[in-house]
Amino acid sequence: MEFKDKRVFIAPYTPKTTMFTTELQEKYNFTFLGFLDNFQEGDTLTKPEDIAQDYDLVLILSQNHGNAIYEDFSKKLPSQKLIKVEILNGDYRFLDHKEILSSLAKERGKKRKQDFLRTFTKILDWFHYKRGKIVFISKGSITSNNKALFIHCYKEGLDVSMLTDNKKQYEELGALHMPVVWLESWRAYILIAQAKFTIQDQANLTEEINLLSPKQKSLQMWHGIPLKRLNKLTTVSYDILISTSDFVNETTLSKVIEAKEYKDYGYPRNDLFLKEAHDSLDLLFCDKEIYTFAKKNFGSKHKIALYMPTHRESNKAAKIPLDFEALNNYLQTINTTLILKLHHFVQELYTQEKDYSNILFHSTHGDVYPLLKYTDILITDYSSVYFDFLLLGRPIIFFDYDKEEYEVNMQGFLYDYESFTPGVHVRDQETLQEMLRYTLNSQDGFQEQREKLCRKLYTFKDSFASQKIQKEILYG
Repeated sequence: MEFKDKRVFIAPYTPKTTMFTTELQEKYNFTFLGFLDNFQEGDTLTKPEDIAQDYDLVLILSQNHGNAIYEDFSKKLPSQKLIKVEILNGDYRFLDHKEILSSLAKERGKKRKQDFLRTFTKILDWFHYKRGKIVFISKGSITSNNKALFIHCYKEGLDVSMLTDNKKQYEELGALHMPVVWLESWRAYILIAQAKFTIQDQANLTEEINLLSPKQKSLQMWHGIPLKRLNKLTTVSYDILISTSDFVNETTLSKVIEAKEYKDYGYPRNDLFLKEAHDSLDLLFCDKEIYTFAKKNFGSKHKIALYMPTHRESNKAAKIPLDFEALNNYLQTINTTLILKLHHFVQELYTQEKDYSNILFHSTHGDVYPLLKYTDILITDYSSVYFDFLLLGRPIIFFDYDKEEYEVNMQGFLYDYESFTPGVHVRDQETLQEMLRYTLNSQDGFQEQREKLCRKLYTFKDSFASQKIQKEILYG
């Protein structure tokens, strides 16, 4: 799409669109007029009905609310000036009016299913239907907490179903004859109406929760202790939120997610690296070749390092400032293999990378939590995985090369970054390599700080989170 010399508004105002704005200005050379947002105010923010200057386009970037924003704006602004932006495989896709209408048609199909859910739920209540099914909802991918609790409940013989729209994971569960249903099907909405509990670890399907009967329960496990600042989810309230401690509830999660009860049982995904041994179901979605390699070498002279950077919202920031050829050569000298787990669209930037002897790329939608058990050292930055890794008491290196820029774009951190990141901080490849060698061969001096933070963040430090949820909530 041609943007040169265009005068552009961007909507809504979020950390993602803040980074998006900077990148697109550099790439397409347009004039940025400000943000359009119905619910926030500021010097660069305008409501669509209050636009008082000439403009050419409005770019709408919102994963969950793009269609709703378009429909609202099209009542106040010329529809031919509205462009919806999607991010697909690391690239931007710009949808014009015709393409947006097609997307809206799909959205209307979803609304019909929601109307059905509302009616069918009431019918089941009228007939005093006895609900017993536990339904897991996984939009986008089946992520760690949902996978871990689903597997536990399935092994226990409970009446469970997994709803997903991830084709690869859907097929993998189907091949094992496990109870999986396509999320966008009518069958999925029937199961949601029949559920005793609906369980999620994301917030991608909120409208359906608001349509549930008072006789049903919703359980939100979220996807980790947050360090990044998050907007409060005001459109939905869950019955129960699973967390790791009262401290975490009071300082972060209660400010993000509304729930009637907060239970600090710990995360099911952490059971996967704290338990004594894994079976084949524990390793679902895990890269089994890499897992086997790590397990074989753990405890030997050959060390295993895992690098899990957080997802940057913009393509420009997504590229990791590492020379993999030089890094691989260095890893050979210190007898270490580095495993990278990247966001799926970030990995697209590395499709041309050749095979390395000491660098392995884990599948992007795969589950690395069983792998953590056999990891000597974690390298990360702002990802919540390092909070989980504290339970193992092993070293962490924070490769936070873009901290200042990232902190501004995310509008700050929820915790004080320096005191809540117990490990060595590095900003460039040379220092990273040096500290990796040093940390693998001696104490890094942060053990006491890690233990202190772990006590604050976790009430329980065991492998029984799934068991506690099953016995005390699902069938308590």
